[in-house]
Amino acid sequence: MDSEANRESKPEPPLHDGTDKGHQLLVWTIVASQFAPPFMFSGVAVALPAMGTDLNAGAMSLGLVETVFLASQLAFLLPVGRFADASDKTTLYKLGLLGFGVASIGIGLLSSMPAILCVRFFQGVTSAVFAATGPAILADIVPPEHRGRAYGSAVGAAYAGLTLGPMMAGVLSDIWGWRAVFLVGAIPLLLGALLVHCLLPSLWRRPAKSVHLPSTVLVVAAVLCLVAGSAMVREGPVGYAYLLGGFMLATVFVLWQRRLAQPLVNVEALIRHRVLRNALVVQLLLYLNAFCSIFMLSLYMQVSLGHSAKMSGQVLAIGTVLMAVTAPVAGRLADRYRAHRISSVGVACVLVSALMATTLHERSSLMFVTLVLAVQGVGFGFFSAPNMTVIMSSVSADATSMASALGAKARYLGMLAGMLVTVVLIAVHIGNDPVDQHSIRFIGTMVTAFSMLTVLSAVALVVCLLTRTPRQVNAAH
Repeated sequence: MDSEANRESKPEPPLHDGTDKGHQLLVWTIVASQFAPPFMFSGVAVALPAMGTDLNAGAMSLGLVETVFLASQLAFLLPVGRFADASDKTTLYKLGLLGFGVASIGIGLLSSMPAILCVRFFQGVTSAVFAATGPAILADIVPPEHRGRAYGSAVGAAYAGLTLGPMMAGVLSDIWGWRAVFLVGAIPLLLGALLVHCLLPSLWRRPAKSVHLPSTVLVVAAVLCLVAGSAMVREGPVGYAYLLGGFMLATVFVLWQRRLAQPLVNVEALIRHRVLRNALVVQLLLYLNAFCSIFMLSLYMQVSLGHSAKMSGQVLAIGTVLMAVTAPVAGRLADRYRAHRISSVGVACVLVSALMATTLHERSSLMFVTLVLAVQGVGFGFFSAPNMTVIMSSVSADATSMASALGAKARYLGMLAGMLVTVVLIAVHIGNDPVDQHSIRFIGTMVTAFSMLTVLSAVALVVCLLTRTPRQVNAAH
C-alpha cells in the first residue's frame, strides 16, 4: 500500500486507448468472466438434490459442495493478490480461467463424492485467482475516465450469474441431469481463456519478492475454520470451537503481519490508507445484508405469509435483477462524479430497505416485501461498482491485484458474517425446532436481525459520507 502522497501521484497510463475492437473484445471477455463464480455457486445449489440422488450422497456431503467452494475462494484471495502483484496478473488470470473451466469439466465427469469435493476446492482456488486479477487487469487496460463503466458492467455480470444461475441450472438439470450444469458452464470459460490468451500477451517475470508462506498458511487456516464454523454452528460446541479457532488464528495473523518486513498484508499502511480502508469497511458492513436478508425473507414469505417456494423465488429474484440492471448505470455515473457520492446513494437505499423490513409482521403484503427487495437491489447496484472504482483507483498500479483481493475478501467476509448472524439468531430464538412451528417467534427473530442490519448500514453510510476521495480516484470529475 502506498502513502497518501504516492496515491495522489499521476497514475500510470492504460495499456490501451480503448478505441480498437480487439481491446473492447478483451474488456468484455474479462467482464463476462465475472459471471462464472456466482453462477457456479447459486446454480449448483439447484443441482445438488439430483447430484445426491445420482451419487447416493448425504446432506452433509452436498452441503460441503458449496462450503468448500466458498471456503477455498475466500481463503486464497489474499495470497493470490500478493503473488499476482509480484509476478504477472495476466498469466495468473489466464491460468485461473483455464483451471476453473477444466475443474468444471472434471466435476461433471466424476462419480466419487470425495473426488468431487477435492476438485470443487481447487475450483474455488481458481475462482480466487481471476476474482483477484480480473478487476486489476481492467484497471490496467481501461482509461481512468471509463473504469466506473467497466466495473459496473463486471458487477452486473456477477449479479446476472447470481440471478440466472438457479434458472439455467434448473433447466439444464431437468433436460440433461446435474452434470450438464458443470459441463455446459465450462464452455464459455474455456472460450474466454482462449480469447484472453490471443488478445493479451503475458509478461511473466520471476517474483521480486516471494509470498510469505507461513502467513499464507495462517490466513488459509483461519478462513477455513471460520467457514466451517459458520456451516456447523447448529452442531453446537463443534461449530463454536471452529469459530473460536478461526478468530484466534485471524488475530494472530494480523498481529504477525505488523512484525514482518514483507507482510502478506501491510496492516500499518492499510490503517493509514484512509480511502481504501473506509471503502473496505463499508463493503464489509453492507454485505452483511446480502445473505441475512435473502435467507430471512425467503423463510418469512413461505412460513409466515404462506406463499409457495416458487413464488418466493420469483420475488427474491427481483432484487438481483435490479442489481444487474443498475450496476452498469452506477458505474457510468461514477465516471462522471465522485464515486463515493454514488456509492453513498446505494448505501442509503440499503439502509432504507433494512429499516422498511423492521416493520414486517404476520399480515404484511407480498407487494411490500417486493418493495423491500427492490430498494435493496437498487442499493447494491448503486453501491458495488462505484465502491470498486474507489478501491481500485486508490492504489498504485503495482498493488491493483491486492486491492482487488481485499475488496473481494471484504465482500465475502460480510456475507459470511451475515450467514453467521442469521444462524445464531435462529438458534437462540428457535433452537432446533422446525421454523414453521414458531411462525410468530420467527418474525420477531427476523425483525431483530433487520434492526441490527439497520444500525450497521447506518454506520456504513456515515463512514461512506465521511470519506473524501482524491480527484485521482475519479479522473473524469
